[in-house]
Amino acid sequence: MTTPATHNDDTTAGHQPDSLIGRVVHDHGRGRLGKVMDKVGPRYQLRPLDGGREWETDHDNIEVAVLPRCAVIDRLKAERGKAHKEGRSAEVHMLTTVLGRHLREMHP
Repeated sequence: MTTPATHNDDTTAGHQPDSLIGRVVHDHGRGRLGKVMDKVGPRYQLRPLDGGREWETDHDNIEVAVLPRCAVIDRLKAERGKAHKEGRSAEVHMLTTVLGRHLREMHP
């Protein structure tokens, strides 16, 4: 599932700040998912989610991708909520740390 992309037309020396930078998008022109790394002029620079060589595409080719929910995050949040309700603060702290690590490593 994707939603229409939005962009900002402000130009500063050929480099354009944009709300899509850092977002995961679907490039319909190539049929690929990629993370928007930058925008130079009218073109976006995307990188494959698993790393690799960047490619460029036009704004008309991309839509923001809505990725499926992560079962690991859902499970960790449920466990943390239960531990919090039961007053097990050491476990809440540990689960918060694990959740943060998972987010950094698996959902950059």
